[in-house]
Amino acid sequence: MKIKLLLLPAIILILASKAFSQFERETRAVWLATNYRLDWPPQTNDQERQKRALIDIFDNIKSKNLNTIYFQVESNGTVLFKSSYEPFSSYITGAINGRAIYDPLQFAIEQAHKRGLEIHAWVNVFRCSDDMDNNTTLNPSHISQRKPEWMIEDLRDGHKNLWLDPGLPEVREYISDWIEEMVKNYDIDGVHLDYTRYPGKNFDDDFSYSVHGGGISRDDWRRNNITSFIELLNGKIRAVKHFVKIGIAPIGIYKNQKGIKGWEGYTEVYQDSRDWLKKGLIDYVAPQTYWGIEDNPRFDVLAKDWAENSAGRSVVLGIAAYKDNVKRDIERMIKYARSIKADGVAFYRYSNIKDCDFDSFSYKAYPAAMAWLDGVYPQPPADLTIQKKDPNQNVFTLNWEINKENKSNDSTRYFALYNLPRANSELLQDYLFELIPADKSSISFVIDKPKRVNYYFTLKSVSKLWIESVEAANVVEIKFPELSSIAQCGFKSNKPVYVKGVNKNASTIILYSDEKEKIELIGDKGGTKDILLSENISQGINILSVKKDLSFYYSVKVLFKSSKKAVELKL
Repeated sequence: MKIKLLLLPAIILILASKAFSQFERETRAVWLATNYRLDWPPQTNDQERQKRALIDIFDNIKSKNLNTIYFQVESNGTVLFKSSYEPFSSYITGAINGRAIYDPLQFAIEQAHKRGLEIHAWVNVFRCSDDMDNNTTLNPSHISQRKPEWMIEDLRDGHKNLWLDPGLPEVREYISDWIEEMVKNYDIDGVHLDYTRYPGKNFDDDFSYSVHGGGISRDDWRRNNITSFIELLNGKIRAVKHFVKIGIAPIGIYKNQKGIKGWEGYTEVYQDSRDWLKKGLIDYVAPQTYWGIEDNPRFDVLAKDWAENSAGRSVVLGIAAYKDNVKRDIERMIKYARSIKADGVAFYRYSNIKDCDFDSFSYKAYPAAMAWLDGVYPQPPADLTIQKKDPNQNVFTLNWEINKENKSNDSTRYFALYNLPRANSELLQDYLFELIPADKSSISFVIDKPKRVNYYFTLKSVSKLWIESVEAANVVEIKFPELSSIAQCGFKSNKPVYVKGVNKNASTIILYSDEKEKIELIGDKGGTKDILLSENISQGINILSVKKDLSFYYSVKVLFKSSKKAVELKL
């Protein structure tokens, strides 16, 4: 069965039933890089093409059953949104502070939320350029031109980077101010911090240390500077929107230990991420655990170290999808992350996974729960009704009422549409078909290949923190009485039943299964074999449509992929 939801005239969403496992809440994230146009925008200043490209990317992300995007909005001292602090990026118009016809961050938020995706604004905190950004840093509006006394040149591996000095309180105040303004003005789900660190030990901060060092060791002072910034930003974000998530992508090794040896976050770049977690200054870490299972350091050892030291906060393990040896082991890494009770994974970066499909993500999942953010239970929708728009076509419209008295600004974000096998079925994630933006109170859809006699639908409200309403709306029913006799025939048989139709090029097959399965229908012409159908089936009766004339085949077999059994279909 396929259901096509018609939310807007230009959007058609095709949904399929997916089996849901025990991992009901799991962050499945991807970094979407805009620096140097790595993932987006494309190499064009045609802004309509830019918008279409981002829509295609978000459609692809949704199709993979991912649920979170780390969207880079600042990378080189310029931004992809309206700011009274930072200049607008040249990636949109070709010139810094050029006049754009759209706001990239606002557009990205709208498109993400239409698809039920979280979007976190990804920012580079203290690094504001490298030696490939010369044209940008020479612009009078760039922070290096406006505040040269804040800048430190860092020469490393033959490259010159410009860093804002974390040891200056005015620098920490400035960065937290422009992020706070962004949080106020945009409906983002999270702030994702990168380069929240020093570039390394060899950093020319003699002046700021002499003024602000306070007599402690330079190493401790530097760590305190980074932590002080996070404390400052946390306070500002919590005061504005307490439900906006704060996340950081620290380097992959906190401290060297047995089985882990490399560049340390704690001693080399002054990231005391364990302290941030213990103090509750951040909601999640997405450590850059960018190694393979057989590498040194090993991904599994690092992953376990982060998971065991989460202090009750979320750990989303960064996966280096750009490395061939990592990419081939992604499924193993996802399973390992689940086994150690990490809260999910994040892929660096979009272009490296755009052609990947993930077997482990065969079902939808909400992002990891964060109970400490004190979310609310939204009010459920009410008075759900269904109408058939055209008596000659299977086009239906669902309508419902919204509780307009719910004024909490972190309450309803979506309506969760459930398609149930029975009117009294428990609302399991198995039956979650789609997330509908909360500004909608109706949808139209087509059931173009009905497989059941009865379809049952209901809705729940879902908050911005992915908390569902306690109650659901009433259940409504769609009946296909013409399938009743076929269904009764199929129900009595443990073997497939072939039903000849009027159209020779289409056939109906009734198949009963004791459990959810993936099946393949194989036709044998006497030497050549064709895959006639590959489909997920549900527990109970399944009515399958095959767009083939089966009279050309000597035999047809049904292969059950999980149980490895096969049964012959009698024609």
